[in-house]
Amino acid sequence: MSNIVEDELSRPSSIFKDESKLSIDYVPEHLPHRENELKQLALIFKVVLERPGNSQKVIITGNIGTGKTALAKNFGSQIVAIANRRGINIHYIHINCRRERTSFAILNKIVKTFNPNIPRRGFSTEELFQIMKEDLEEKNANVILTLDELDFLLRREGEELLYSLVRLFDEQLNAVQRLSLIGIMRSEDLFRSLDLSIISSLQKNIIRLREYTADQLKTILSERAKEAFHVGTITDEEIKFIADIAAKQGDARYALEILWRAGKIADAQGIKRILPEHIREAKSEIYPVIRKDVLRDLPFQHKALLLAISRTLTKERAYVTTSETEKVYKIVCEEYNIRPRRHTQFWGFLKELEKQGIIATEISGNGMKGKTTLISLPDIPTSILEQEILNLLEGVR
Repeated sequence: MSNIVEDELSRPSSIFKDESKLSIDYVPEHLPHRENELKQLALIFKVVLERPGNSQKVIITGNIGTGKTALAKNFGSQIVAIANRRGINIHYIHINCRRERTSFAILNKIVKTFNPNIPRRGFSTEELFQIMKEDLEEKNANVILTLDELDFLLRREGEELLYSLVRLFDEQLNAVQRLSLIGIMRSEDLFRSLDLSIISSLQKNIIRLREYTADQLKTILSERAKEAFHVGTITDEEIKFIADIAAKQGDARYALEILWRAGKIADAQGIKRILPEHIREAKSEIYPVIRKDVLRDLPFQHKALLLAISRTLTKERAYVTTSETEKVYKIVCEEYNIRPRRHTQFWGFLKELEKQGIIATEISGNGMKGKTTLISLPDIPTSILEQEILNLLEGVR
């Protein structure tokens, strides 16, 4: 009898062993089905280890969920470890251009790697470039800088920062090249429109990641499930079910999000394993076009605007006007004790959300008095978006 009590008290209260292993920010030591791409990066950057002072430049492209970020971070971790063993001073810096949204913020983060106490304000972009160059030379350091979601920076600010980074040490004759670059982009289309000097520097090394197949997703999910869940809480059949669902997009992030959410649903119901019905429910709550990580990284004002849009649109309405939305946006800001921005800034927020593919806008046609901009949500139900934003803003009030 005592064994029954002990077994029950010892039983985990959650099916999760470590749910962080399903996070988009977690990078596993082993990357299934990206071994060839890791070898490519190793071959490209071999010269940086063998002859410090040489630099390399790489572009990694691929759709959402093809492992671009994980590939770069995994490689960065490994090459720094190897360099340390060889006594070579190499730093890997990974910057997401959605989170660090301006050239100044990106440069400031690079400089902070070597000067943690440097103030966020008080320097111009040119001064930050100079500080970075001096730091690298004084410390005899080399940097591999990854600009993740480079597309976002290029659309927002153009190519000036990328051009300056590519040409950082070109002013000095026979200068030691201390900065290597990895650019992560979803598509090569934007890359092809860059300045020819940038293209010539980057086009030699383009690594293209294909979407994962169902079998490949099954491998990825199986390895993560072993790290994230207690033994016996999910079977191969459920893992295959998730892999088959996500294979339509070839998207590992989507697959992992379904797996995580299915686990949370099972936990909430007090069931000690993931069932197919939990997976169906999880899928119904997730829309692969708009990802939680994209919403999470938005500034507060953008989140407030999305909350206003989701509340202004109803099940019966496909479009709302900007004036209607702006009124609700001001109410949302009042709810959270945040000052609403002026109309010109509001309009800028709207266009940024459109650039990211979260909303769509169009000019009104016949049937409406005058011309106005109409807003719609083509890819996600308003109720789902509202709940996601509310979750992200929890604790802001």
